[in-house]
Amino acid sequence: MTMKLDPRTKLVMVLCITTLAIVYNTPGALFLLLAATIGLLLLFRINLIRVMGYLKPYFMLLLVLFLAQCIFTPGGEVLLAIGSVRLLGTRGLLMGTTVVLRLLIVIAAAVLLTTSNSRDFISGLVQWKVPYEVAFMVSVTIRFLPIFRDEFINVVTAVQLRGVELKKVPWGQKIDLFRRLFFPVVYGAIVKAQQLSVAMEARGFRAYPRRTYLRQLYLTRWDYGLILVFPGLTLLLMGLHMRLV
Repeated sequence: MTMKLDPRTKLVMVLCITTLAIVYNTPGALFLLLAATIGLLLLFRINLIRVMGYLKPYFMLLLVLFLAQCIFTPGGEVLLAIGSVRLLGTRGLLMGTTVVLRLLIVIAAAVLLTTSNSRDFISGLVQWKVPYEVAFMVSVTIRFLPIFRDEFINVVTAVQLRGVELKKVPWGQKIDLFRRLFFPVVYGAIVKAQQLSVAMEARGFRAYPRRTYLRQLYLTRWDYGLILVFPGLTLLLMGLHMRLV
């Protein structure tokens, strides 16, 4: 039943979840939202173990972000210090946990979009009177998420083939190494974007003012219900959060 939801319904659900992830600023609320998002993924029968395998290369980046927030966020009680140099405080630990949980929620919500075909997303958005160019950009953005992952895996594999054992590299050098790996990943993604633009031009993208579609999507009662329930629940939770804060 849930697997047959319209892609536009899933897009509304993802927008609501990410909005709450941005509004919430406490680890407790974000942890509950992450648990609810994971429950939603299980409802769609998404293999979480496989997803964790795909996201494994990004765990180091999350750890670096967590440590950076912990070290460079001032305030709170000092938990760890070397002499007069403060390394970790309660506010930094709180901020680091918040940032990591927020990113995990956004990633988990984005996985929900992978349960539908990118062409269905374009067709659904166009049926909602969204310009085709905008709908195509949204589809390409979703498509480039796994491309970034694949580029990162390829770069790390290339480094390991040159005899660099990442597990034995000291933490200080490892952070500098991942910073240097960021540029070839971005460069590879830019090259693929250029190749995509050439392919679009060769196939006559925007050559005609109107487009036709083989499939037409139709919203069911479940789609209409979820499209109404999710934004309403999001506004309610935002209002409760504002009152508590």
